[in-house]
Amino acid sequence: MYFSIFGGQSDRVKFVTSHLLDKIHILEGHDLYSAVLARVSKILERGSWSDRALDRALDFLEDFVERAATGHRGGRLHSRCDEDARGETSIDMVLGGSAEAVGEHTFASAELDAKIVDTGRASFAIGSASFLAAAEGGAQYATTDAFCEVDGADFVFTKTRTVTGKNWEETTTQVFAVDFADLTLRNPLIITPESSYRVGSYQHVSDGNVAEVDFDVEVRAEHTYADVYAGALTIEDSYSGSLIEATLAIG
Repeated sequence: MYFSIFGGQSDRVKFVTSHLLDKIHILEGHDLYSAVLARVSKILERGSWSDRALDRALDFLEDFVERAATGHRGGRLHSRCDEDARGETSIDMVLGGSAEAVGEHTFASAELDAKIVDTGRASFAIGSASFLAAAEGGAQYATTDAFCEVDGADFVFTKTRTVTGKNWEETTTQVFAVDFADLTLRNPLIITPESSYRVGSYQHVSDGNVAEVDFDVEVRAEHTYADVYAGALTIEDSYSGSLIEATLAIG
């Protein structure tokens, strides 16, 4: 299973989400999962993918997994898709991007938070990455991008947003993925609303050339892997660049 996203061109975020939610409801043989994942999608969308919304979605899924696995509310967690692959979870996630600014005064920043947690009955991958670039004087060119790849999850929710101003640009991508121990789908269900906007605002850039990088990653499971590549570069009176790429895995 493989998933990849980049900053999109569509601004019909709610339409895309609603359209893909229809696919959740028609998953044959998985009505319980369908209802749960539809609820998670609504929590994230209504909460604008804020940290609070992500925490609420995680708490909801953890509670569902605990209750379903112990026989509460709808019976034990069980899948008819693959009887031989029950009881194991594994997720690989790559999250990252870059910001570049060209001009006399430039600013670039890259921020990333990501974690994968194995609760025994399910594994959760949660991450967000934000990249901002701005330039003032001279060429005044700014560009950003973000990407996310998730492998091994049953369900993947992502949201990518790019806003471009007169002399600046910011791209943010967020991901929420879950792999149930007792469910193996032939194909993962992926919901990927993307949006791009142009605005008329202009950002003042302080004198000089600044590049910043900040990241926080966490992996909790029996078998774990985490690797982060980060870089920041400035060239006097002409350039700032920041980038991060984080790879997290359990299994």
